[in-house]
Amino acid sequence: MDVHECFNNSYARCNENSQFFDIFYDKFCRQDRRFRQMFKGVDMLGQIRMLKASIAIILLAPSSEQARDSVRNFGKRHASIGVTADDFEIWLDCLLHTVSQCDPNYSPEVEAAWRQCFETGFNLMKEACRAPSGSLGH
Repeated sequence: MDVHECFNNSYARCNENSQFFDIFYDKFCRQDRRFRQMFKGVDMLGQIRMLKASIAIILLAPSSEQARDSVRNFGKRHASIGVTADDFEIWLDCLLHTVSQCDPNYSPEVEAAWRQCFETGFNLMKEACRAPSGSLGH
């Protein structure tokens, strides 16, 4: 099975659990007081909808310049609210922990597929977080 098929199958299994994203955000917000503050008063149903759409765009980053531009903008937007490049690693670790809880077929291969599928998008977002405002090129 190729990496994308492995990821897609795992993501589908995770989404069978209606609490998947709630479990993730609970785990993530427990990692740091800053994260709890960022989501204080946020409409979490709307946040989850936005996250689902963002995941789709992040997954397109390796093959679409338009998606890469969107992902860079995600990074800039996150930087503007105090997110650091290192926070993306914490985010991904929390997501993978949640996947391990919600995907009954979780394995090292599944984890590697998730990491690989997010790699390009996350690298772009981390780069955008580190860059001085307005200095990102293509």
